[in-house]
Amino acid sequence: MVSNPLKTGKELWAKNRRRVLIIGAVVVVALVYVAHLNKPRTERAKIPKGYVSEGRELEVHAKARPDKPLPLVLVLHDDININNAAAIEKVTKASKLADLKDFAVVYPEALASTWQVDDPRRIDMQYLRDVVQYVAKERSRIDLSRVYIWGLGEGGSAALAAACEAPAPGQKPLFAAVGVVGTVKEPPSCPSQVQRRSVNGMNWDENTTRQLWDFSEALHL
Repeated sequence: MVSNPLKTGKELWAKNRRRVLIIGAVVVVALVYVAHLNKPRTERAKIPKGYVSEGRELEVHAKARPDKPLPLVLVLHDDININNAAAIEKVTKASKLADLKDFAVVYPEALASTWQVDDPRRIDMQYLRDVVQYVAKERSRIDLSRVYIWGLGEGGSAALAAACEAPAPGQKPLFAAVGVVGTVKEPPSCPSQVQRRSVNGMNWDENTTRQLWDFSEALHL
């Protein structure tokens, strides 16, 4: 007697359905768990010993072990209202976009909430350089040809000052692009390699962040 393959298949499914569904559910949970493990959380950090800016603080949102080197974005807060790292992260939602587009983002923090753009000692400029080196060496794998800096208000002035600072002889600029939101103080000069984008107004929202990323992402030093 020849068995009916269709009937046999139905019988096998009826017999093993519960087991298959359980295995499928376990696989889905495992995949979600792995994805969650690889999703970074924003963490408060301090620049460690060995850097000029030792002890300065920032917020870091970056994968610890990405599959490939990531672009890095520094986002600088203003000195009024949105005047610290946590506030600028909340407003810009840059961490959310970083997870979606696969880049690292950090939120440096000014001392007493005020960026010292005109300080002849260039303490804040050194701090921003230290932020890049610290994240690249100790927090993630960073593509140093794709480091971008964005800022709001006085943070925008600091971002421009840092991006346009003349590099040491024989070295490239540190930042491939700079984005500023609001009215900012312009530096006297800027290397031609550094691409710039300004967004009018002081309302930095999720759409503004996307605009700045769309401008920055393809730019390399």
